[in-house]
Formats: sequence, structure tokens, C-alpha cells
Amino acid sequence: MKRSHRSDHERGATLLSVLLIIVLMSTAALAATDALARSVSVSRVSASRADSFWATRGALSVGETFVNEVLAKTDGALTPDSLLFREPIVFAYSRGTISVRFYEATNCLNLNALSLGDDEASAGSVSPDQFHRMLEGAGLFNSEAQHLVDSLSDWMDADTSPRASGAEDGAYGGRAIPHRTPGQRLVSISDLRAIDGFTPDVMNEISNLICVRSRSDDAPLNINTLTADQAPLLAARFSDELSTSEAEQLILSRPEGGWLNVGEFLLSRDVASIAPELRRDSALSIRSDQIGAAISIASDTGTIRIDATYGRGTDGIYVLQGSNRRSG
Repeated sequence: MKRSHRSDHERGATLLSVLLIIVLMSTAALAATDALARSVSVSRVSASRADSFWATRGALSVGETFVNEVLAKTDGALTPDSLLFREPIVFAYSRGTISVRFYEATNCLNLNALSLGDDEASAGSVSPDQFHRMLEGAGLFNSEAQHLVDSLSDWMDADTSPRASGAEDGAYGGRAIPHRTPGQRLVSISDLRAIDGFTPDVMNEISNLICVRSRSDDAPLNINTLTADQAPLLAARFSDELSTSEAEQLILSRPEGGWLNVGEFLLSRDVASIAPELRRDSALSIRSDQIGAAISIASDTGTIRIDATYGRGTDGIYVLQGSNRRSG
């Protein structure tokens, strides 16, 4: 009986050992499976990101090619009915579809071209009065418009003395996130969110009239693609003698197919009465020097949205000038 009891005990110990080994092997197998799953997931994410990167590069390249193909036939001349603006380009790639919609990006007042003073470093092709007049034309009160002009000027100029309605370091030091004025031109349109006076409501009123480009980039307006709500822009950039309402009427009465040239525009009744020395004819054109593209890349992992800008060089060729990812 004692021998039998020992055998049962040994068999029990052996069974426990086997069970322990099975548990350890199962745990190791689960860990290996989990690691493999994570590895596969990481590989899929990496592959998706790589595909998105190349899809973006491809979309930007296709956009540049299409812009040049279309505008080569018209030497850059554009109207709202141009082929470029009719329908977006849609094409497939390995993980989904890409859509490229083009829009006019020429017609705006470049805030980096704002003149900040008389010295060479502060000079600009857009006067504070032009900017002020455009803001008033957009519906802002005189005092509100002056505050925006002065605040923006103080933000960009090199000194620390605030203008009459402006804001220098002292105005920003007490904010929830204190900061200083940078004393340099804007990097992007989003910089305006940090400048005193440029509230969301104000931005909604003027976003279709302004842009941020290099300081020297003050492209003429394309009179054939201006929209009625951009009348303040036309009035401010062309002549102080042209009212916003007159500018709006000019745009609304534009000939079908657009003006043949700037000379024909200058013969319009409300324009012909303005003395040549009171006009800025060089601010107008029938060509578009800047074309924007809204790119959407849709895949099984979501949608990437990108804004791109193509600029016209002195040789007439449009090249990609910049792109950035946007939300929404």
C-alpha cells in the first residue's frame, strides 16, 4: 500500500509539472501572438503612411502638370468658366481615390507687402491706406479698420513703439499665453489669430480678401475671375476714386467671357472717368499668377486634405510654391 501511495504522489507531481509547462507555453504563445499582431499593425500603419506620402507627392505633381497643360493654351488667361475650374480631377490609387479641385488664388491683398515705414527694410507695395480702405469696404467700422492696420503693422515692424491704435509687447504680455510681437513678416495666414483685433468674426469677413505670401509677391488682380464679394479688394488696389459699390457693379456687369484685356476694362464707364494718374493700372491683369488646389486623398484609414499653391514664373511655367495639410 505504501508503494502505491508513492506512485500516486509521483504521478500527481508529474501531472502538475506538465500542467505548469502547458501554462508557460500558452503564455509564451499568447505573448508571441500579441507581438506578431502588433508588428503586423505597425507594418500596416507604416505601409499606409508610405502610400499616403507617395499619393500626396503624386497628387501635387499631377496638379502641376494639369495647370500647365490648361493654361499653356491661354497664356495664363483665366475666367470663371475656364476648364481648370469646372470639375475636380479624380483618379484612383492603390488604397483609394485622389481628388484635386483648383481655385483662383491670385485675387487677394498680400499682407506681407504692407508698407511699415519709409526705410528700405520697411517698404512695401501696399500702403496702410489701401489696407484700411479695403477693410472699410468689407463692412468694418473706421476705428476697427484702423486698429487692424496698426496692430498688424506693430506685429511686423522692428520697433517696440505702438501706433495710435496698435499693439506692441505690452498688449500681449497679460494674455493666458503671454507672447511678444515677432518684429518680422508673417509666416502664414494662421499668424493672424495671435494678433490683437483679428477675431474669428473679423476673419470671416475678410478671409476672401487677404493672403500671406513672400514680401515681393504682389501679383496683379485677375479682373476676369474677381467675384462680387471681392469688390472691396478691387476698389482698394485699383483706385481711391472707385467706390466699393462701383467696383461691385463692374464685376457684376463683366462681359460674357470676360474682358479681352485691361485696356477694355479701362473703357468701362465708371473707370474711364478716373484720371490716369489716379489709377494703378499695373495692379490689374487678365492672367492668374497664383492657382490654388484643394487635394483630398481618401483611403481605408481616412481622408487627408491638403492645400497647395502653384505660382507662375517669368517663363510662364507654373510650379508648386507650397503645400500644407489642413483640417476638416
